[in-house]
Amino acid sequence: MTRLVPVLVLAFICPLSRAQAGSVRSQGSPPCSVTEASIFKEARICGKMRDGGLAKADLTVAGLTVSESTLEDVEHQFPAAKRFRLTKDEEASVGLCVKDERGTALVFASGTSGGWKVLDSIYMAEASTFEKQGAKCSQVASLPMGASTQSGIQLGMEKERVLALLGIAKSPGANFEVDYGTSPEKAPWLSVNSRPSGEGWVAMSGAYGGFREGRLRWVVLYAGLSD
Repeated sequence: MTRLVPVLVLAFICPLSRAQAGSVRSQGSPPCSVTEASIFKEARICGKMRDGGLAKADLTVAGLTVSESTLEDVEHQFPAAKRFRLTKDEEASVGLCVKDERGTALVFASGTSGGWKVLDSIYMAEASTFEKQGAKCSQVASLPMGASTQSGIQLGMEKERVLALLGIAKSPGANFEVDYGTSPEKAPWLSVNSRPSGEGWVAMSGAYGGFREGRLRWVVLYAGLSD
């Protein structure tokens, strides 16, 4: 069971585990099915978790950071953005989508519907990818840093460079996924004030994405806590 603390909403885990029930795959679960055509509803954490975690810079896009920034922060930066449910599920994650004139889009999402509004995941792809799946992407004049993570991950980047930045040795297919887990004290992205009290907590972070002709087509970045 995934559990959240007030200062942190579980990134990819929350939008996914609320819908698919489970943060780590059990033997009876189906294999991962993360595709560009079902980016909001099919992906879930189900790979083998590696020791470690993404850097805070990997989880920061347009000056907004997973586990720190809120939906209100997104709305303040992009006043035209409108909230929407990522899926039709009653407890589906809430997201805000913005796109620039070239059609590049970002979705900032929070996986809880009951009060905590801290960002738990950030999606990057062409606006059409999100809009085909129900997102309401608002036009903005520009996206700070050109829709890139602070660490430099951006659409169109060569596959080898993306994998290197995420710490993935190799990924033979068109899609990739990496899941990290460590103690809250060792999570690079988790601030001291955000660390939960008590034992048994795992700080999870990672990324899912896909390539076309050797270049990054879409990516989802997440981080969160589970006990």
